[in-house]
Amino acid sequence: MSKTNSLLIVLNIIFLLYYSFQLLILTDEFALNNLGTFNHAIAGLSEIIGIIFLSLAISLFLILRNTIKRQLPIFITIFLIQLLIFINFLRYIFTDSPGETTIESITFNSIIFLIGLIISIIFISNNYRNLK
Repeated sequence: MSKTNSLLIVLNIIFLLYYSFQLLILTDEFALNNLGTFNHAIAGLSEIIGIIFLSLAISLFLILRNTIKRQLPIFITIFLIQLLIFINFLRYIFTDSPGETTIESITFNSIIFLIGLIISIIFISNNYRNLK
């Protein structure tokens, strides 16, 4: 695997681990800072999403250790998650209705997801033949 591919995968792992850490370890603070409120339903959903992100990060680490051949479904899954969450954040930004949180917090998170999305697009487009 080339150094560029390794770097792109590592960046995606860092992105996923960042949000996983925020959602699993700092559930209360993450919910209050990014959602504006906290209750047990929000905490449970946050933890489930954190577990999903952690699982994807572990999968990418294993791919980094082994090979990217025939791994297109996992990369498409990560791409779609990043795209859909980014679009959801844009909806809050364009309607200027952040709910109980701040527009700055939503803008920051949308920028982070945009960076992850760009990394995924670059990786998939550079390696599409190997991923199939």
